[in-house]
Amino acid sequence: MAKRSMIESLGVYIPEGRLSTKELLEGCKNRPDLDLEGITGIKERPVVGENEYVLDLSRKAVSKCFEVSRYSPEDMDMVICANISRYNGPDYKANFEPSNAAILAKDFDFSNAILFDEPNACAGMFTAIYVMDSFIRAGIIRRGIIISGEYLTCLSRTAQKEISQPIDPQFASMTVGDSGAALVLDGTDREDIGFHDLDVFTIAKHCDLCIGTWSKEEHGGFVMYTDSVRIHSVAIGLTAEHVARNVKGTKWEESSNHHYIMHQTAVRAIETTMNSINSITGSEVCSPDNTIVNVVYRGNSASTAHFVALWDHIKNKAIRSGENILFAVQSSGINLGVAKYTLDDLPARILAVEEPGSVEMIASAS
Repeated sequence: MAKRSMIESLGVYIPEGRLSTKELLEGCKNRPDLDLEGITGIKERPVVGENEYVLDLSRKAVSKCFEVSRYSPEDMDMVICANISRYNGPDYKANFEPSNAAILAKDFDFSNAILFDEPNACAGMFTAIYVMDSFIRAGIIRRGIIISGEYLTCLSRTAQKEISQPIDPQFASMTVGDSGAALVLDGTDREDIGFHDLDVFTIAKHCDLCIGTWSKEEHGGFVMYTDSVRIHSVAIGLTAEHVARNVKGTKWEESSNHHYIMHQTAVRAIETTMNSINSITGSEVCSPDNTIVNVVYRGNSASTAHFVALWDHIKNKAIRSGENILFAVQSSGINLGVAKYTLDDLPARILAVEEPGSVEMIASAS
């Protein structure tokens, strides 16, 4: 059986539509008196096209993932869908049965795979990695694919109709963006690549700080109610403490040894968490040079956020083959986690597909 798991392939789909923060605020029925861009650092976010829904985002991400992978759908032993959003048709159609994994299995012929959905707020993809990693290391499966399509700007559309004050429970709904992500998780016996350490856990007493539900207003639609002040305070404090415990006394304590990717909610939240981690450890775990800030043009893309950030920074060549990544997981719940990861030649293989001729082979995937 494999000693650990690794990301054998990654595919990310970003819809072509864009909505600026200025346009978003101008579209509010009762425009709130706040500087949303100044508070969050978000200038714009991707938005789905006409008749584009969660499963469409998922399908396009899966297709891109298999363009990079050396495997085919028939090689997958497990399929986990981790998206929060269930928006899959006009008039706010939401689907729960059959599962998204079962639907995508028919689309791509995942004929040999165990299939299930496992949403867990913005920690969904990392929770799925945690589950699948256990199956791989136990020798039950060899590999699988984790998929998420997040159509979230429907929350913004509802908030535009309902938001009425600067500090509003739907404030966080104005920060989201749409995307799809898929990754193949494979087993490896190599100790120099893959997940060196991985954990995800829940502190459930804070579960009421962010709730997604259905609008009670006549116009309908999906809504998200968030205590933005409390959830940021709690999540930042707990994240900083947990990351500090995980890196203290290890090579991961030095910012020069890794890239740091945390959940992408707002620029200020990322900077505050970065400074808090450094304060607790008394060292420079995070710096402006190693901390990835991807929220400015992507918004908060929920469960896909870490992998959208990874994809974007591979494509702009800021993250390269063989480099280390320290992931910090945050989501409502509150769910937290840390993952220490070393890339194989995945960045080079992505660039070979996305940018033919730009190839930098450092390590082989095995």
